[in-house]
Amino acid sequence: MVKPHYKKKVAVIGIGRVGLPLSLVLAREGHFVYGVGRDDKKMQSLREGQMPFIEEGGASLLTKLINKNFLVTTDYSVSKECEFIILTLGTPIDENMNPIYDQLNNSMEMLKPYLRPGQTLILRSTVSPRTTQYIKSLVETNKKIRVGKNFYIAFCPERIAEGQSIEEIKEIPQIIGGVDKKSTKIAQEFFRTICEETIATDDVSAELAKLFTNMYRYINFAIANEFMVLASNYNRDVYEIVNLVNFKYKRGGLSVPGLTGGPCLFKDGFFLISDMPFVDLIATSWKINESIPPLLIKRVKERMKLKDKKTVILGLAFKADTDDIRESLSFKVRKELLRERAQVTLHDPYVKEYSNQKIEKNVYKALENADVIFLTTKHKEYRKLNIKKIKAIVKKNCIVCDIWNILGTGKIVYRLNNVNDDRSALLE
Repeated sequence: MVKPHYKKKVAVIGIGRVGLPLSLVLAREGHFVYGVGRDDKKMQSLREGQMPFIEEGGASLLTKLINKNFLVTTDYSVSKECEFIILTLGTPIDENMNPIYDQLNNSMEMLKPYLRPGQTLILRSTVSPRTTQYIKSLVETNKKIRVGKNFYIAFCPERIAEGQSIEEIKEIPQIIGGVDKKSTKIAQEFFRTICEETIATDDVSAELAKLFTNMYRYINFAIANEFMVLASNYNRDVYEIVNLVNFKYKRGGLSVPGLTGGPCLFKDGFFLISDMPFVDLIATSWKINESIPPLLIKRVKERMKLKDKKTVILGLAFKADTDDIRESLSFKVRKELLRERAQVTLHDPYVKEYSNQKIEKNVYKALENADVIFLTTKHKEYRKLNIKKIKAIVKKNCIVCDIWNILGTGKIVYRLNNVNDDRSALLE
């Protein structure tokens, strides 16, 4: 039997929402990939072909590649035989909003015995500026290794939409930031095996590009949310105003408001401002976006006392059509409602469990006898809700809080019985 030829041997450290799709794409394109994780139980589940989260095309690829040219393990020693090592580890923040690099540090300590000349180490985690240089200093404690001469390091950030990674890795230009020109060239050649286009830079510029990308989006969301507050001061809803601004206007582009959470947008700005003054725009954006849940609840309370009222939260994930609840503001809504002594029911078509409360499986059962409905995640399933059916099962004066305009009324807080069954208009 002819032994199959693989392009490169690759170790992907961290088999989560970034590392697993990347591993599958690398294996699909002909590399031999080791996925290195920390949890034996999760690794066994992957070996059995079970996709741990929603990723378009992920389940079929996993079934096709697992135990063939994609192997998963908790053993870091497999890195020794690999030409490329890619770190896709989480970088959370602490209670003081400072980056926590425990996962990176621990992984580098585990990798240390297996690093050798001829390898390329690629950092794909979102990090504060100059972290790649810090990783370089850790690698160079091995006297046999000379970065830029016989060992290569680059920062190559992921910039994909969660749940669409497998498709977008190929489509979106990959930023390649080496710590030296040779590292950039080698990392660039490697990524060209899985994507259509790469763009070369240095490591610090690549780190900043990733953070700037996230912060640009986060600040835009904050502006939209602030405009929502300003519009409400004049008893107007922001959706019509945004449409007036954007309609066939070359210099339009205003965003609509929404609950802006998630593990990246929430924390990445603090990687930039932790050691610098005069960065009020980023800090203020965080304050605005985090203040939206209590502000919405205040607007509901102006219409109804919440104590002992049944309130239903539709959507727990931080992003539409995913099952990722990390840093989701839906749970801030839940917390605020519980403080008002409301009875809270949860529903999400993709999130199956939450440690602190049962999640109702059927959306219409969840909505039975509801006094208040919060639409907190713009899942496509909620756009299909039957208004007439909902009216028949909720309380007569049920209030809806729909910051995403999922029901298409152009209003944010309103009474459901004021809405036409076909959603065509809000009855006056």
